[in-house]
Amino acid sequence: MKYRYILTLLLFGLTCSSWQIEPKPKTIKIAVISDLNSGYGSTVYHPDVAATLKALDSIKPDIILCGGDMVAGQKASLSQTQLQNMWSSFDSNVLKPIQQLKVPFGFTVGNHDASPSFQQDRQAAQEFWNTKRIDLGLKYVDDSHFPFYFSYQQNGIFFISWDAAAAKVDQEVFDWMEKQLQSKVAKKAKLRVLLGHLPLYAIVASKNKAGEVLADNENTASFFKKNGIDLYISGHQHAYYPASQQQLRLLNAGCIGEGPRPLLDHDRPATRAYTIIEVPVNDPKTFNYKTYVPSTGKQIGLSLLPDSVVGFNGISKKDLKPDGL
Repeated sequence: MKYRYILTLLLFGLTCSSWQIEPKPKTIKIAVISDLNSGYGSTVYHPDVAATLKALDSIKPDIILCGGDMVAGQKASLSQTQLQNMWSSFDSNVLKPIQQLKVPFGFTVGNHDASPSFQQDRQAAQEFWNTKRIDLGLKYVDDSHFPFYFSYQQNGIFFISWDAAAAKVDQEVFDWMEKQLQSKVAKKAKLRVLLGHLPLYAIVASKNKAGEVLADNENTASFFKKNGIDLYISGHQHAYYPASQQQLRLLNAGCIGEGPRPLLDHDRPATRAYTIIEVPVNDPKTFNYKTYVPSTGKQIGLSLLPDSVVGFNGISKKDLKPDGL
């Protein structure tokens, strides 16, 4: 009896101590890559593209998103054969390695993929993606306008990829998106994330002009807020800068291909970058970013970025959510 009593006390003590151990909060990891392409017509990718994919194999994100410019189109002299060769190279060098990771892949078309002014480019992009649609691992909510704009849900997060390959987005896209965001599935989601190529505000010198950002950006930002978008991820600028505007957060994704650019009026050298968004399951709106240089694996901390970037069409203010540095 004595030994049974001692054993009972020991078991009770172990049980009580286990109550005091708080499990580490689970996070959803969203990898963001963007602007992979090289020069017009190129079928070759910068080594940092492969370096990024190798790093993602170790990180094991829950989903990978691409902010556009996956190939190097948007030049009238490119033939249909050249366009097909570029998409074939993207398939071999980027998409297949991602699929080998067995991670869902979401994307948005960029101006070099499917500019509205280049119908041959758009046709080539549509033909390519229509053959890949069912193999991307996405849980589509509405893919009736795939690959130009579509919605999907992963890990309780509602995603929309919209057609922002040019400054002016068609009204029918806004109308469709409003219906998506007002749906039950969107309202019940942990987060609502929009992925598009062009940003709301200019943050680099070469893109600091009309046509390189979304037109009517203030009304567009108001539309985002009204319809409950928590995060807008964009590319095109080739510079990493996380910004916030009231409840709307804006992630300007860095490039991993050719042509990284420095931020406006900031002396930090340009660098390629990819971002991991960490979303706590129990408190999703407190998500944070960890952004890395592909060639070195070094993290880019918020302290290295300016407090704001002033472009011709507005000010981007740095997102002060913690990033670990």
